[in-house]
Amino acid sequence: MRYLFDTEPLIALFNDEKGAGKVKFLLHEVDLGAAEGYISSVTLTELYSKYAKEGEEGANEVIDTVRGSKLRLVGIDEAIALRAGRYKLRSIPLADALIAASAFEQKAHLVAGPDGHFNGLGINIIRYR
Repeated sequence: MRYLFDTEPLIALFNDEKGAGKVKFLLHEVDLGAAEGYISSVTLTELYSKYAKEGEEGANEVIDTVRGSKLRLVGIDEAIALRAGRYKLRSIPLADALIAASAFEQKAHLVAGPDGHFNGLGINIIRYR
């Protein structure tokens, strides 16, 4: 199994919010080697930005935690950029279009929240809550 984590489930994990247990379970599968785990570079940007509002030290701790995990960082290449452009035509926010395109190109299940803007994009979605 391959998982690409959207930003929202990782925030839930770091803040110990509803659904954090499921995120921990999926990340544990990655840690054990039972699954492959990915995050988009866009998610790294969103995490840093969110936690830097409270101070760069907290943001750096979050980023260091991600760096120390077995999650593989997916950069934005031409295939992801073009697919995200197709998704953007559906009025999906650019960051989400890039994250969804990253999941598609990695042939990964997208671990995401309950919102529906990832529906109908041809990617498998695992709802963490």
